[in-house]
Amino acid sequence: MENSRAPIITRILDSPDYPSPIYLPPMNKAQLEQFLTRMDAHLSAPATLCVYGSAAFILLDEPERTSLDVDVAAPYSSAHFTELARAAKAAGLPINPPPGATGEHIEWIQMARLCLAPPRATDSVTLWQGSRLQIITVPPADLIASKLIRYDELDQADIAYLLAQQPLVWADIAAAVERLPEPFRRDAVLRDNLANLKTDCFA
Repeated sequence: MENSRAPIITRILDSPDYPSPIYLPPMNKAQLEQFLTRMDAHLSAPATLCVYGSAAFILLDEPERTSLDVDVAAPYSSAHFTELARAAKAAGLPINPPPGATGEHIEWIQMARLCLAPPRATDSVTLWQGSRLQIITVPPADLIASKLIRYDELDQADIAYLLAQQPLVWADIAAAVERLPEPFRRDAVLRDNLANLKTDCFA
């Protein structure tokens, strides 16, 4: 799930200590790293999480990028789920909280919803490293390809940020689309957005 570039007030703190809900900004890089540090401290075994979406861009230092959630590609991650869920909850970043829950959390994304190419050992990117917890993501071309399933204004800004950091050609993105899992690889909307990207950024 994507959120805002700027700190729009969306997070709700609701407890008996506060007669009215208090609205707080979604997490930025410093806050996300605090959650990860706490998770790392609560883990008893190594875990590697492959993140994408907002969390990846926050950890890649995109200015003003914030989010309420961390999208984790479950099939591309390595962890004992029960242990990970316990550590995440203890850190204040629960996995897939029940509907209606507010606050920061992890979205544990399974293959049916996963518009992301598998990471490769040769070019995966380490975003954060603790004693036991490692956070990785896919290279820029694959992150860009994952954005084409929607390609809204926020996605376009994320893509522009990546292209400014690392020069890529359109063929790199087209090749990354071919690495996406089915059915996303052949999705008609995604293919249209690939053509739109070529016009917008590589014409």
